Amino acid sequence: MSESDGNAVLVNVLTSSLRSTLNGMETAPGLLRQVLEEGSWRTFTTPRGETATHQTFESFVTTAPTRGLGRTIEELVQVVSDDPETLALLAAELDVSIDSLVESNDLQSAMNPVIKDAEVFGTYARQGGWMFGLLVARSVKREGALGPGGERRRDEQGIDMKLPAKQFALRAGTSAARVTRFYRAWERAAEAGIVPRASELHPGQAIELPPAESWAEYFTVFEKNTERRESIAQQADAAGTSYSQAMKVAENPSALRTAILGDIKTAEAARKALFDRSEEDDELRISLARSVAGDAQMKKHLTSESRKNERSEFIRNVAREGKAKTPAGQTVELPEAFKAKVHDQLAVAEAPDADANAVSTAYEAVRELISQVVESDPEVQASEQRSRVTKVLASTARNIESIDPEVLASLADDSVRESIIDLQRKVNELAELLGSRKGAALRAV
Repeated sequence: MSESDGNAVLVNVLTSSLRSTLNGMETAPGLLRQVLEEGSWRTFTTPRGETATHQTFESFVTTAPTRGLGRTIEELVQVVSDDPETLALLAAELDVSIDSLVESNDLQSAMNPVIKDAEVFGTYARQGGWMFGLLVARSVKREGALGPGGERRRDEQGIDMKLPAKQFALRAGTSAARVTRFYRAWERAAEAGIVPRASELHPGQAIELPPAESWAEYFTVFEKNTERRESIAQQADAAGTSYSQAMKVAENPSALRTAILGDIKTAEAARKALFDRSEEDDELRISLARSVAGDAQMKKHLTSESRKNERSEFIRNVAREGKAKTPAGQTVELPEAFKAKVHDQLAVAEAPDADANAVSTAYEAVRELISQVVESDPEVQASEQRSRVTKVLASTARNIESIDPEVLASLADDSVRESIIDLQRKVNELAELLGSRKGAALRAV
């Protein structure tokens, strides 16, 4: 067995013994004395096969298992206080006197549970949740986060001083989710300028904390659904509103519904919020669409608003481009006088109080202006009529060609025959008309 492996065995046994010693067992002092005498703490192999190395005994004591004991010097002093030899070795390793080690104020508080309880009670009474928030903020590191100087905070031996939330939670005997909620609450307060950011704090740092009652403004404890709670908190941050007020509304849907029914401003805020959320929520968007589709009045209003928007956009395009398409699809340039009239109609359509009727009237006025432009130019008018006739003939031809002769023959009755004969007669009349005019033209030539 290598020296590193031998040290590992001794360190592991000491770690296990310390865990038991604090519950009354008495094996740790001897093991601690052996670790000090042999210097086993300096380098050893962890259960994961990693090599742990420490430059100071204090680093070995305070580093989390399995790379250290995960204890405090004060706890070790309590364990060996009745063992003068081990206490002397500990003091020598820490380069302090035995008296200063035993008589420190921190140790006296730790050894007197009544005093310790009183101190904790007083701290909580004055600071409330801020005290726990500070413990997390100064001791927990967010994954990937760096300190204000761009580097992680490290001790003199180069060891990262802060712990990830999971490790901190493990040491605290709670869940990582709870630790994270305290961390996020602290960061929300930091964004509000109430406290320093967690990245600016270091373990053990003491700062002046806000009043205890203000903690509830930032700590999200109002309901069980963490994801829902955090989402509301993020929206409150983004909107600059009170998180606690938002949570009160979220917890009382009946009161929210009453406010929407009773107050037009609340209803409008709710409408805007729903549509803002629907931009990123497909399920909500589908739900809103189904609600509209299933309501006859809503469908009627939707059709009306859709037509209104289309007509407003038509007027807007004509005013912007100074051109317009005729019913037959030609593009015509509007005279300057007509452009001014179109802009007048656009002002009517874009008025804040413009309803569907006002927009419809403006739209018809613009269409009439376009018709006047066509009628004022014989060449454009002729082209418009030619285009219209051509479209009708092309459409008629397509419709006739789409009829299956076999199907027609199997279904034809007197009514169908009369319709076809009548159609043929009209076509013949048109052909004769064109033929006679062609002949007249030839005779004129």
